[in-house]
Amino acid sequence: MTTSAKLKIMLTANDTPVAESEDAILWQRVLAAITGAGSPASLVGSTTGEGREGVAASAHEEPIGGREVLKMARELGIEPSLLVGACDPVVEPPYLSLDLHCWEALKKSTPQRGPNAITAMALGATLLCLWFKHAKLGVPRQAQVQAVLRSVGAAEANPTRAIRNCLWLQSRGGGIMINPAQISAAVSVARSFCTKTYADHDSGS
Repeated sequence: MTTSAKLKIMLTANDTPVAESEDAILWQRVLAAITGAGSPASLVGSTTGEGREGVAASAHEEPIGGREVLKMARELGIEPSLLVGACDPVVEPPYLSLDLHCWEALKKSTPQRGPNAITAMALGATLLCLWFKHAKLGVPRQAQVQAVLRSVGAAEANPTRAIRNCLWLQSRGGGIMINPAQISAAVSVARSFCTKTYADHDSGS
């Protein structure tokens, strides 16, 4: 038979009690603030039913997909749910799974050629570069971009030329990087894909 631990927070001034609380969520937040870590699982499990429900609610406050997704969504200026719905970023290959509706919107809203064209390789590489940056996965390669494009049944016949002709992308050491001087263009394209809204983009082609 296990004994439930009764947790209490007490605020004192010169050893004189000023206020106290048995709120389990408040206890966990105070402990996390002091130690930099969450509460021990054994104590979390021994809180009251009301406390456990509070713990679950608090856990769900974490953004969809984790902190890396939140960081990328912030850079794009969109809600994390839009980012997850558009490309479902994860830390395992193929890393991104593109949404067919977003893909169709891209094809319908942008020309196949000219300064406002966005090739499949440019899109996939842009999204993957941004995700790799926030997830700290290094630098993506052409084969990884092609794997992402397969999620919508697309492929690039000449990926090297597509990267070379894209204003905001660069080939470096066998990998693909965003040109630091053109990060705003890359962010704009990624945001447009996720929101299915397109303005004029100069791809440099």
